Amino acid sequence: MTKTARAATLYGALQRLPYVKTAPEILEMRFWRHTMKERAIADPIRRTKNQTDRLINYHLLKLASITSHVANKFPALRTLHPFEHEVVVLTLGPGAYEKQLQHLRKVYASLHKCGKAFETENKTVRTQVESTDIMARCLEALQDVVFDQAPVLKDTAEMAKTLRKLPEIDLEKPLFALVGSPNVGKSSLVKALTTANPEIANYPFTTRGVTIGHIFIHGISYQVADTPGLLCRPDHERNAIEKLALSILTKTKATVGFVVDPTGSSGTPLAEQLALRDELRAKLPEKAATTWIDLVSKTDVSFDRSILTPAHEALLATMLPVSTHTNEGLAAVDASVRAMLQTAASTDDDVGKTSSN
Repeated sequence: MTKTARAATLYGALQRLPYVKTAPEILEMRFWRHTMKERAIADPIRRTKNQTDRLINYHLLKLASITSHVANKFPALRTLHPFEHEVVVLTLGPGAYEKQLQHLRKVYASLHKCGKAFETENKTVRTQVESTDIMARCLEALQDVVFDQAPVLKDTAEMAKTLRKLPEIDLEKPLFALVGSPNVGKSSLVKALTTANPEIANYPFTTRGVTIGHIFIHGISYQVADTPGLLCRPDHERNAIEKLALSILTKTKATVGFVVDPTGSSGTPLAEQLALRDELRAKLPEKAATTWIDLVSKTDVSFDRSILTPAHEALLATMLPVSTHTNEGLAAVDASVRAMLQTAASTDDDVGKTSSN
């Protein structure tokens, strides 16, 4: 990745989104009570008209700082890290982020139009009383616009709050992702391989969180994640939970541990699990070649092996067996995961050095 490309991609931007004030908060701000004194102009009518113009523009400037300027502080989706971009779309829906920010910009457009109309009217008046009345009516009209736009302000504030609270996967650290069908034992493996209390990353579009644990190698923390279960079906039929799992695989540099449960207790037939494996390996040929291991879980559970085809038997024999109940094979899996994470870290370091040269 070039220096320019790296600079254009924002990581962690969602947690730094600006605060958006709601209509009640704006209407309670002190700037509405601001006054101005103009002593340099001797003529009283011109002086009052000048004060009115300056006050109108002062209020427009303040309102711009809390509407359009705030909207401009939100990063463009195209500049976000691809994974965070996908999470925003899954959370809000396609196009909703950009549409809401456009609504916020239109709030200021309405305020600006309102204020400038009174500024134009102020040029035509001939008395101090008329100019003072314009200022009073302008403030009232601006406050009415804020009140009328309360739903937009509230929705934008809620959107920002929701996005700031999204779980943060450290996209700069190597990540090992356990992948597979639902209930194949991924969560148990995360807990067995990592720290005693893994984090649960909950996303608003699903009740099924992502379990994130940490492995420490030579004092350095690495991430291990249990992704939501995937079903073997076309992408257009997948729900938001499955799309989150795919995003972790396709839009991060995660190394992959594909977990298979041949016992039948997961509810997904082995043939479908292996078809899912083939699908993912085809989607991710670069990972399949260098950063992928296959795991057979629940080896302590007996099942009727006569249901296995010779091809399935042969494939299962190439996978690492593991049981989190008896700890069978856990040491070998742990060693493989650590080796993959260290290799990923050294590769990232080499890429970083190349990019900086």
